[in-house]
Amino acid sequence: MGRPHDLAGAAKAFHRDGFVILPSAVPADAAEHLRVLVEHHYQDPQVHAADPERDLVRGDVSLMRMFEHDQAFRDIITAEPLASLVETILGPDCHVISQNALRIPPGKGIVNWHIDDALFFPFLDEAEAPQESIPCFSLNVMCALSDIEQEQYGPTQVIPQSHMSGRRPPYSPDLPGKPRSLLAQAGDVYLLNSQTWHRGAPNRSDRTRYVLTTAYGRRFISQRFYPFIGYRLPDGVLEGASVRLARFLGRHDKGPYG
Repeated sequence: MGRPHDLAGAAKAFHRDGFVILPSAVPADAAEHLRVLVEHHYQDPQVHAADPERDLVRGDVSLMRMFEHDQAFRDIITAEPLASLVETILGPDCHVISQNALRIPPGKGIVNWHIDDALFFPFLDEAEAPQESIPCFSLNVMCALSDIEQEQYGPTQVIPQSHMSGRRPPYSPDLPGKPRSLLAQAGDVYLLNSQTWHRGAPNRSDRTRYVLTTAYGRRFISQRFYPFIGYRLPDGVLEGASVRLARFLGRHDKGPYG
């Protein structure tokens, strides 16, 4: 779908820094199409009037499970080179654990530093020797759907190598990396280790920021589709899906535990 990239080099940078940027991984026209779909979905009165148990929108900025609403979101799950890079990092039996669209209007932002899951490696904080790499159990693929080319537009910010700290936020100046803003054009994609400290800087412009976030995990990381044990894919989501796409959505072969 996007332009070719050095996947081995990208995976190495990801493990070293806790993130990697893939410029123009999604064509600009495809990113614009997704942005329009996000806005259309957000403007649908039924989305905001729905029973909270349907979990369609959170905090008025995060739209949930976008693959349920249009096949364009479903199909980007296996878009190249993204899917192959995810499989390089997580293994060939990984799956999607969430897919949300962020719509950050002027004056808003997910401004608190955070990680996206439990702290997997707390013992690293006590390690005597620095680690060169650690296993990655889950990651987030974030696709810019609008230009976020200056600080005022509220870019994602990361602390490079913070995934190796064995700590969770708040931010501490003794971390090896300093905050870095991931400026982007629509169609640029960045992958974040779930342990990497990050946030969305405040949107100080008059432009809404759009990002599609698809999180992937290894097979043993559970999918996070509310209401979890009672969730089932809506009819039609798997229609025409390839074997690979169906597996990303959770249709696994039998394994050791069932």
